[in-house]
Amino acid sequence: IPNPHYPLSPEGTPPSPIPSSPDVLVHDPWRPVPSVGGHAAIPAGVFERSHIDCRSDVLTYTSAPLIADLHLLGDAIVEIVCSADQPSYDLCAVLSQVYPDGKVYNFTQGYLHCPDGMNHTTRRIQLQTTCIRIPQGNSLRLSLSAACYPAYAMNSGNSPVLDSDSLFHAQIITISVTCRDNNSSQILLPITQE
Repeated sequence: IPNPHYPLSPEGTPPSPIPSSPDVLVHDPWRPVPSVGGHAAIPAGVFERSHIDCRSDVLTYTSAPLIADLHLLGDAIVEIVCSADQPSYDLCAVLSQVYPDGKVYNFTQGYLHCPDGMNHTTRRIQLQTTCIRIPQGNSLRLSLSAACYPAYAMNSGNSPVLDSDSLFHAQIITISVTCRDNNSSQILLPITQE
């Protein structure tokens, strides 16, 4: 069975042993990342999401094309080492498969509220149970954002945005994600045999 721990690195490059600057994710509450498919959106299910992944407020980490079919059965967990410049923020993690033609289809996701935002720590995002075969030649992608609206209420930097008054006082949130050094972010996959 292949190693189920996948360190995060951009576009399938291996992590460097040399510490580097973190990836930065900026959440604008007046322009939230929209929800597309998944288990919490209406309509729910699998949708093509390349138009979401190309937004500047979505971090994407894509593997190299698979050299063999990848079979997943169970719960995937995404561990994100991060901190923010506000007391509170949210994280949305979406796992998708990328086809050779560039189309991207989600197959599981998870959402986490982080009330102690300024602490630099590892966040564990539990994704929905999945059962899928990703064929050889396709790639695996993690998309990370700080909103999934309207499936989940936006975060104002202090609490959920539930009315126009809390939206008026909402702050732009900057999240720093550590991906390329020791104690880095990773995906734990439920890899199974054929």
